[in-house]
Amino acid sequence: MVKEKGLKGKETKARIKEAATYEFATHGFYNTKVSDIVKRANLTQPGFYLYFSSKDAIFDELVMDFRNKLHMLIETQRLSPKIEKEDLTQRILISIEILFQFFIDNPDLTKVGLILAHDSESFKGKIIELLANNLKYEQQSGYFRSNLSMDITAVCIFGMIEQLITSCLMRNKSNPKILAEEVVNLVIKGIVDQS
Repeated sequence: MVKEKGLKGKETKARIKEAATYEFATHGFYNTKVSDIVKRANLTQPGFYLYFSSKDAIFDELVMDFRNKLHMLIETQRLSPKIEKEDLTQRILISIEILFQFFIDNPDLTKVGLILAHDSESFKGKIIELLANNLKYEQQSGYFRSNLSMDITAVCIFGMIEQLITSCLMRNKSNPKILAEEVVNLVIKGIVDQS
């Protein structure tokens, strides 16, 4: 595989990746052909092979792009130990909204990396582990009850987020702000009427 050179090469590669992301998300891995990708990218097949050795290679790169971006995003949302208690709920709300915004800004890439990837279940396990590590750190900072298992909490939170992505965000039934408010309201205040 020949590496791209200069700005034009980077733009061409980005165009191929954008076309491939759409094709994979719309038609699935097995029903997408390199000819579909190059047609959408307005290129030739030899042009495709300057950047990627195969359909598998571009798919794998898209999956890694998604995972790297999501991993960095989750790491940056870890709460610092200096947040005032009265600001905690708002800070959690902002973090969850940023996460939902990432998925809505990248719907096709989310489908490729979170749903279609052949190892998506093991990847989800790694994301849950990363969430649990954040939650444990935040629990040690005194933000959460010490008698809660952050491993189980991470599974619950990720389960909610994953279902809201597929059932609401990807179907345009809600938006990141509203979904984040609902999640925080449920997690912080619970489901039982306390009035």
